[in-house]
Amino acid sequence: MTAITRRGRVTRLSSVACTLGRQDKPYPETHEVAVWTIALVRRGTFCYRDAATNHRQALRPGWVLVGPPEARFECSHEHDGGDDCASLAIAEDALHDVASAVGVSMKSVLASAPALAPLPRAAALLERARLRDNADLDEVGYFVAEAVLAHASGASVRDVARHPSHAARVGDAIDEIERSCRQPLSLSEVASAAGLSPFHFLRVFRRVTGTTPHQYLIGARLRLAVQLLLDTNKPITQIAYEVGFEDLSNFIRTFHRVVGASPREYRRR
Repeated sequence: MTAITRRGRVTRLSSVACTLGRQDKPYPETHEVAVWTIALVRRGTFCYRDAATNHRQALRPGWVLVGPPEARFECSHEHDGGDDCASLAIAEDALHDVASAVGVSMKSVLASAPALAPLPRAAALLERARLRDNADLDEVGYFVAEAVLAHASGASVRDVARHPSHAARVGDAIDEIERSCRQPLSLSEVASAAGLSPFHFLRVFRRVTGTTPHQYLIGARLRLAVQLLLDTNKPITQIAYEVGFEDLSNFIRTFHRVVGASPREYRRR
């Protein structure tokens, strides 16, 4: 059973639960067209067989499965109890953007085994995106792809080169975030304001500021919320939506995590 939990512009995160066991026949599947799949095994064990190479690999908790577009495969189970996976789908052109930016050859990725031994960084990012709705899914997807591609190719990730224009480009992006933080704002939209592709912009922004565009956006929204809590008598629910949060509980959790108090407690101080 597959349940889509969140969508981004170029990514989609799904929870995949399988209840099959030893008595069930292997089942064939095919990955989507123009989409790569990066799946984290969260619980259970199953065997993956690549139809093109006949390569067979047992996947256990923490392992990562990398599936190219339209690849055919077969899954089987040697144990009962089923398995659970967090599956990230990322557009093919976005993955190629990542590979180009970090200097990884897609040929080496395609030549690698589809199953990769545990990648703690990728697992941590996927679990955070699965459990916290205040993470930008496209940002997470790009960072997961970066970690997986480097590991699959056996290459060191090439850091973003410094350029005199970076500070100005990031400044333009920050201005856009400050102007538009009350509205839904995607990574692609902010990158466009800086005149860069989304992943290259994400790396440049992180290098210049030490944080990500989404984290900066959340900070801008929280600063507005603080002002409204102190300077107005507006209800907390109204403030949450007014500063750009689409969910009240998300606003309260994020405010408490960053400020150290709930919005109500902060207002009473």
